[in-house]
Amino acid sequence: MTNIEIINKLKSSIFKDEDNEDYSLNFKDGLTTAEINELAKSFPNKKIDDELIEILKETSGWEDYGLDQIDFTSIGAFGFTELSPNSVTLGHDGFGNHWILDILNDGALGFVYYACHDPAVFLKYADNLNDFLKSMLEFHQSPTENYLNEIHDKTVYDVWKSDKNLFDKIDFVHANKAYIPFLNEFEGNDWVIADLRNAKNKDGFAWGKFGPNNLTKRHPQELIWVIKKKKKGFFEKLFGY
Repeated sequence: MTNIEIINKLKSSIFKDEDNEDYSLNFKDGLTTAEINELAKSFPNKKIDDELIEILKETSGWEDYGLDQIDFTSIGAFGFTELSPNSVTLGHDGFGNHWILDILNDGALGFVYYACHDPAVFLKYADNLNDFLKSMLEFHQSPTENYLNEIHDKTVYDVWKSDKNLFDKIDFVHANKAYIPFLNEFEGNDWVIADLRNAKNKDGFAWGKFGPNNLTKRHPQELIWVIKKKKKGFFEKLFGY
């Protein structure tokens, strides 16, 4: 299904919640050409990708049942620019968890990520906007068993426990010498590299393992993040947490 076909299906359908009660989604109007041109000023390269423009002409979003709302105009609303310098916050659940569409430096659309608050995990949710919309349709058609719930309820904890996409700086440099110029600005070896260059859906990293405000910088082109290792305090060393 195309993006617009999925949106029209969501518009016209009556769904049932977990209590078997009927509900429908409340859609907002689409944007005018003038409104789209004004919105484009906030995007990288002052450009909105044609795929997103097509959706914006149909609707700017909707009030959702699972997420607080879907909003295709929310460029920059996510706030964690260390994770995604430019993004559209497709949706959030009101508890600090966000689904974001990464916007590349040239304005092109990147992957959809899920940024979880607790545990503090950042993972690849979908390859593209179409797959995100398909997951939303699945969520409403099957409210108990679906991809969105699996990510929210299980996958984030699997990622938290796994360090497969995290590498000590010294080990990463040995295997990726082309990134030495970028990594030279981070003095010493008290850094961890999160590498999602070859990430599949559900792959991610637990940036929160290294303490608050320790996420430092994302590579300007590649899906690589540099994270400062947290130095343990006295009580952490004493009690081992």
